[in-house]
Amino acid sequence: QRSQLSSCYLTTIPDNLDGIYEGIKENALLAKYAGGLGNDWTSVRALGAHIKGTNGESQGVVPFLKVVNDTAVAVNQGGKRKGAVCAYLETWHLDIEEFLELRKNTGDDRRRTHDMNTANWVPDLFMKRVMENGEWTLFSPSNVPDLHEKFGSEFERAYTDYEEKADRGELKLFKRVPAATLWRKMLTMLFETGHPWITFKDPCNIRSPQQHVGVVHSSNLCTEITLNTSDEEIAVCNLGSVNLSAHLFPKDHEKAGQIDHEKLRRTVNTAMRMLDNVIDINYYAVGKARNSNLKHRPVGMGIMGFQDCLHELRIPYASDEAIEFADQSMEAVSYYAYWASTELAEERGRYATYRGSLWDRGILPLDSLDLLRQERGGY
Repeated sequence: QRSQLSSCYLTTIPDNLDGIYEGIKENALLAKYAGGLGNDWTSVRALGAHIKGTNGESQGVVPFLKVVNDTAVAVNQGGKRKGAVCAYLETWHLDIEEFLELRKNTGDDRRRTHDMNTANWVPDLFMKRVMENGEWTLFSPSNVPDLHEKFGSEFERAYTDYEEKADRGELKLFKRVPAATLWRKMLTMLFETGHPWITFKDPCNIRSPQQHVGVVHSSNLCTEITLNTSDEEIAVCNLGSVNLSAHLFPKDHEKAGQIDHEKLRRTVNTAMRMLDNVIDINYYAVGKARNSNLKHRPVGMGIMGFQDCLHELRIPYASDEAIEFADQSMEAVSYYAYWASTELAEERGRYATYRGSLWDRGILPLDSLDLLRQERGGY
C-alpha cells in the first residue's frame, strides 16, 4: 500500500518535446498514487511557431492537452477514482482562443478535452484593457519567454514593450483582439461549459509569502493552492480540514451558540502537526515533488461545516450576521494556525526557504492586501 497523503501536485511544462512527455509521464505517476493535478502550459510555444530542430511549425498546445486528457482517463487515482487534472494557460498565449473551446460539445472532437479541467491564468493588465475598451495582443511564448516569469508592474512593462516590437514589425507571430471581445468569449464559455475557470495571476504572486524564491504559474485542480512551480520543482500541497460545527458549545451549555476556542485551538494544533508530518512520511512518486515539498513545507488547512454552524445558530446564510460569524471564526482558525506553526518552528526548526519570505518580513496574509493595493496603483 502506497497511499498518497499529499493532495495536490502542480507542475510547469517546459517548451520541448522531451519535457512535455516527461510532464505527461509525471501526471500519470502522480495520479496512480491518488494525487490531483494542476499543469501550467503557458511556456509551450503556440500553433505556427518555428521549431529550430526540424525547421517546421509547432502544432501548439491543444494536441498535447488531448494526450493529457486521455492520460487522466487511462490512469485513475489510486485505482479508486477518476484521474483529475487541470490545465492552466495565460491569457496572452496565442492558443488561448482555441483553449477556451476545449470543453465544447460541438466542433472537431480531436481538439476537445471532455474529461479534464481548464483554467485561464489572467494578468491584471488584461482586466485593465477590458475596462478601458483596449486592444489585447496574443503572443507565442517562444518569442516572449520572460512574460511567463513576470507579474505585476514588471509584467506590464515587458508586455507593452513586446507590443511595440510587434508594431515595429520585429515580431512576426502575434494577434490583436479587442480585450472586451475576448473577455466576453471567456464568460460565454464559462456559462456554456463551466470552463475555463478564471484565476488571477497577479494577486496570487503579489500576495505569495514565497515570492522571494519563485513564481506562481497556476493553481491546482481545485484552485485553493498557489505555490511556485518551475522545471525543477513540482509543488505539492498537504491538505486537511477542520470541522467547524464540532467546535460550537452544545445547546445545554451556558455559552451555547459560541465557538469553543479552547477546543478549536487544540484541534488546529493537532491538525498542523499532522500536516507537517505528512511532508516527511508521504510517498513521493516523483523526485521533483519530494524536493520541493521538503524545502518549502507548504500546508493547507481549511474548514468544513460552516453552513452547519449557521443552521445550528439559526443565522440565514445571506445575512450580515453570517458574514460576522465567518469573519470571527476564520480569524480564530488562522490565528491558531499561525501559532501552531510558530511552535512547530521552535520545536523542529524553520523551513529551509523561510529567510526573505513575507512571513520573515512580518507581513501576514491579511497585510498582503496592502502590497496588492500598492502594485495596482489605485486601480
